[in-house]
Amino acid sequence: MSVLQECGEGRIGGIEYTVLGDGGPVTVFAHGLGGTSGETRPLALKAPGTRVLLSFRGHGDSDALVDGWDYDVLADDLRTVADHVGATACVALSLGCGALLRILRDEPTRFDRLAFVMPAAIDADRADGATLRLESLGAAIDRGDVEAVTAALMSEVPTALRERRAIPLLLNRRAEALVRRPAPVPRRTDRPLDDRSVLSKVSAPALVIGQADDHLHPLALARELAAALPAAELLALPEGGVFWTATAEAQTALADHLGSADIEEI
Repeated sequence: MSVLQECGEGRIGGIEYTVLGDGGPVTVFAHGLGGTSGETRPLALKAPGTRVLLSFRGHGDSDALVDGWDYDVLADDLRTVADHVGATACVALSLGCGALLRILRDEPTRFDRLAFVMPAAIDADRADGATLRLESLGAAIDRGDVEAVTAALMSEVPTALRERRAIPLLLNRRAEALVRRPAPVPRRTDRPLDDRSVLSKVSAPALVIGQADDHLHPLALARELAAALPAAELLALPEGGVFWTATAEAQTALADHLGSADIEEI
């Protein structure tokens, strides 16, 4: 019996997920640090078939993580939901990309289609200030400082867009949601892979999406990931492209990439 519904919510192993649509392919969506299933909804908007949007433990309405997260924990969450719903494709965002890479290290053929959106790490520690920015955001969340959290989120929005009336309201709303529970913290220093050469065993077609002038998710790192995957295509967007300035292009690219799986099966 299928666990999927045309539209609904589910829970397994303390992990909350939302189901959108029906039919094939079945794609699981994994969000970024501090996000929830709602963060990946724009990425799923045009995607074909059934879309399953999870919230990692320690995020959203999923169970809390007493000892914090590492990539093994995140990979277990992603694998649990993917196996439960029979997902054949995965779209991962930011931190979620690390969880997907950890799965591929151990199961290089687990998915038929892959998409990495704004990857933040592969096999090296970040030495460019990204960790400090995330620690500052986490401290503001734990203080319940909505203003500071909003300011941190605003710093990732292209300057030309910050004066638009809706943007401060949207970011303030997200900040208010973030301070309602403790900030997700790493349980140890970790990276998705020890050696990216293990990705040579991944044969599934992959789409890697990066955007210019993103300090937390460098476009150069997206290029490196695309080069490490044998069957990868890179989509390089302008500053703020994924969620602000070229959202339709990102959505269409994801839909085309995921939809091509059905064409090959006919």
